[in-house]
Amino acid sequence: MFPPTSRSAPHPVPTPDGTAVPGAGTDRGRLDGFADPATRLLLCSDGLTTPLLEAWVGAGVSVREMSTRLVRAGEAPTESVELLAADPDEVLLERRSVLASSAGVDLSRNVVLARCGLTDAVERCLTDGSATIGRLLREAGTGHRRTIVEAGLGSWGGQPAAFKTYVLWHGDQPLATVTELFNPEVVPAALRSVPALAGRS
Repeated sequence: MFPPTSRSAPHPVPTPDGTAVPGAGTDRGRLDGFADPATRLLLCSDGLTTPLLEAWVGAGVSVREMSTRLVRAGEAPTESVELLAADPDEVLLERRSVLASSAGVDLSRNVVLARCGLTDAVERCLTDGSATIGRLLREAGTGHRRTIVEAGLGSWGGQPAAFKTYVLWHGDQPLATVTELFNPEVVPAALRSVPALAGRS
């Protein structure tokens, strides 16, 4: 797909359209490979994504589509399972959603893989499609810190698109992995230097 780099993730990160993309890492050099400074800011931010998207499009953002299902960890993407430190037989919650602007433009496709049963409040937030997870967690008073683990290029309908993956923490325990893939017609994915973000072919 892309030329190799000195750092390739052992397990490709699954982007929300189903395309497996090798991890590009989040060090400064790789993020600087994106030509648009606003894209770089979006990818390196460990705060709520929704306010950044709302500022970007100048309009409200809502969940347009959402689905959930239970999966065994042994059947889930290996890298996400490792980040969650889940046992192979552990049952995890998978949430897929599309965020759209008030004008009906799709902004991002998101995949969440989460541990079940930590607290009732958290589980309600994960399965509620009325708002984004970050806002629901904040409104429920269960704020969680985030650690970005990957950022790079995925595929949106065959077009290169920026994505990032982060871990949501419940205290010292990993709660969920979140991968957000951004519509390249809204969030520019053009590169200044392809080798800075490329993964394995």
